[in-house]
Amino acid sequence: MSLPWEYCAIVCILICAVGYAVAKQRAKAPLPPGPARLPILGNALNVPLEFQWLKFTEWAGIYGEIFSLSVLGHPILVLNSANAIEELFEKRSALYADRPHIPLAGEMIGYSSIPVLERYGRRHREGRKLISNSLDHRNQTDIHRIQRNKVALMLSKLVNNPKDLQLHSRWFIAAVVFQLTHGQKIESVDHVFVKLAEQFNKDFSRVLRPGRFLVDNITILQYLPSWFPGMGFKRLAKECREHFLRLCHEPYACVKDQVAKGTALPSLTARLIEENRNPTPDEEWFYKTTVMQFYAAGVDTTVSVLDSFFLIMSLYPDIQKKAQAEMDRVVEPGRLPDFDDRANLPYLDAVLKEIYRWNPTAPMAVPHRVTQDDVYNGFHIPAGATVIANTWAVLHDPSLYPDPFQVNPDRYSKQEGGMNPDPRRFAFGYGRRVCPGKVLADDSIFTVVACVLATLDISKAVGPDGQPIEPDVQYTGGTISFPGPFQCTIKPRSAESARLIQNAAMHVDHMD
Repeated sequence: MSLPWEYCAIVCILICAVGYAVAKQRAKAPLPPGPARLPILGNALNVPLEFQWLKFTEWAGIYGEIFSLSVLGHPILVLNSANAIEELFEKRSALYADRPHIPLAGEMIGYSSIPVLERYGRRHREGRKLISNSLDHRNQTDIHRIQRNKVALMLSKLVNNPKDLQLHSRWFIAAVVFQLTHGQKIESVDHVFVKLAEQFNKDFSRVLRPGRFLVDNITILQYLPSWFPGMGFKRLAKECREHFLRLCHEPYACVKDQVAKGTALPSLTARLIEENRNPTPDEEWFYKTTVMQFYAAGVDTTVSVLDSFFLIMSLYPDIQKKAQAEMDRVVEPGRLPDFDDRANLPYLDAVLKEIYRWNPTAPMAVPHRVTQDDVYNGFHIPAGATVIANTWAVLHDPSLYPDPFQVNPDRYSKQEGGMNPDPRRFAFGYGRRVCPGKVLADDSIFTVVACVLATLDISKAVGPDGQPIEPDVQYTGGTISFPGPFQCTIKPRSAESARLIQNAAMHVDHMD
């Protein structure tokens, strides 16, 4: 039954009236407040190139949970509270799912074809789907087997050479990921594929810092000749693009050759090649750029978390002992912890949460771009603005995490009255841009932390005089924040633990 035309007319008038009122409200709404701006340059000179999250947190104390900046006329909004991030990036995720235009990293180097930086659309959704499907529950048995095997070898490396613990963390992630993605057995961090990925990560962190390169705000600069003054970024872009293309092409070509010879081990890349023997150039480029994100987007963040774990255990022996006591109650002697044990290890889970929170690996989330005008708490958010989540500010908000600079796993305990939110809500990105490999990363971190605590004791390094050395570790200030170099004393908890580690490593050598 159709409605009379009078009703239809009234509905149309109401819709137009509401739309007009919303548009009028948005037109009247001011931008969020922010620090004073210079003519034309705006805030280009007072946004630091490193440790931006600390300056942004300072400004949040002055201007509020959301403040605005301007760089050469382009608006940048910074979200500094869980409420603002939840409302905009989660509840209004469709408006904030895009990435900003980044000429140097995106166009000149080519990173815009990687899902993490790709503009929101069909190709981005297909890339995320490919990653998610390769990590879903149907593949968990194989993934967990690989993680168990690699952590057993990592334990042996830690016992035999504890001074290189940070290299061992990096090897573990490389070994897990390259076996999953390319069927490659990585024996050391000197493997050519690991070296390519390491260089990519250095390049990525260098070129993605907001405000570092003038070309990202004055895009016409990319079209000037290379001999023109101030064009050093072009040489950098050329070098980074060469590294990027090598990482995309060489591991893929290796697997493609193995598939042709019938020698390829099971992997995501081998499956893609076997399922589509005659891909178009676009399809093959899509496979290469999507698969390489597994390592490129996840290794640095995961390694940083593992490094923080070792540092925290050396600084907080009481926390280590409490976690080990829980482990001893749950895991019977003679075996390493497994993924099935996780549900019975609540204190260990709390330790993991604090590791994520204490010094977050990505203190500033990768920037988002809002695709249409919006209003939040009376403030106008203009279409096209860059919107950044200050994750560090949220994870050090004393209203959410009292005494935030103290490592305290009990803050999540119901028995202790802990109501602090799970930091993993903020550690893996937001909304439709949340990391599709977060389960792989979290499981990898769990198995290392659990197996290390079950078998090893971690303490401060000892100086020549036999006294413990107080570590003076500074975290780096780039896109990914790492603890600087440090040493720990790492020893088996007992003779039985030493035998367990040796047997586990021998078993892996036999079966993998």
